[in-house]
Amino acid sequence: MSTPVIKAKKRKIDSECRVFKSSWTLDFFVVEHNEYLLCLICQEKIAVFKEYNIKRHYSTKHADTFDTLTGQVRIDRVNLLKDSTNSQQSFFKAVKLSSETATKISFLITEAIAKSGKPLSEGEFVKDCLDIFTSVACPNKKSIVESISLSHQTVARRVDDLSSNIEISLIKRLNACKFYSLALDESIDVSDTAQLAIFVRGVTENFEIIEELLDLCPMKGTTTGQDIFNVVKHVFTKFKLADEKLSGLTTDGAPAMTGKHKGFVSLMLKSMTSPVMAYHCIIHQEQLCAKTLDMKHVMEMSSIQSIS
Repeated sequence: MSTPVIKAKKRKIDSECRVFKSSWTLDFFVVEHNEYLLCLICQEKIAVFKEYNIKRHYSTKHADTFDTLTGQVRIDRVNLLKDSTNSQQSFFKAVKLSSETATKISFLITEAIAKSGKPLSEGEFVKDCLDIFTSVACPNKKSIVESISLSHQTVARRVDDLSSNIEISLIKRLNACKFYSLALDESIDVSDTAQLAIFVRGVTENFEIIEELLDLCPMKGTTTGQDIFNVVKHVFTKFKLADEKLSGLTTDGAPAMTGKHKGFVSLMLKSMTSPVMAYHCIIHQEQLCAKTLDMKHVMEMSSIQSIS
């Protein structure tokens, strides 16, 4: 008969109750730091809390130099090395905090530049202004301003990062919606390029309303109903929108939008598997009425505010 093979169980460090002993600091010049042991002399990390490993490290690398230190001299050297280690760690933490602060300020200034529609090169001017302010009001913070990167290349990169972050956040919020509707408006910008603005309004199962500008899509060449349909379908893919959750479409009533056979709304309804309500934007209708009846004051903000 063959004898059964007994597999030896692997020892686990956690089960051996290895804890740091305060006597190791004086004996071997080590301290506990972030769940590992740190040698005060060479700053080398010792992963295992085991006296054999610590003693071997000390004996092979430092015993010849530090065994001659005894009594109060040894205690003073340990305290000196501990103070030096703490000061180094404090310095690196301060540098890291300063770097994070500078990066955060750079993002906030970039956001302000983007929201105001200013040129990306304005970042360098803002940095010059901050430098003047700190040199007079708080000279001790001047180093933070000097570390802030606001060149036009950096600002452009920050804008892309902010845009990507907003897009990812919006995708997550829209995925949580039970239903959503779209509003579209196409117009010509100052460079004679057609821009299709797509707005989205969704509701979650907790009745939280989400209303955002989903995308602004430049349309090169023609702006037929088929062109608009293709752009919207691309936006659906980009933002991972489910067709079956679409409940409504609102347009400005232009022929390319509402054409019976080749209009965007007609093409969209044909591609949907669930019923979708189509609407003509009430504001566009009011604008047309105001022009025809010569009552343009009705659409002015002052009139709207007085009514509300």
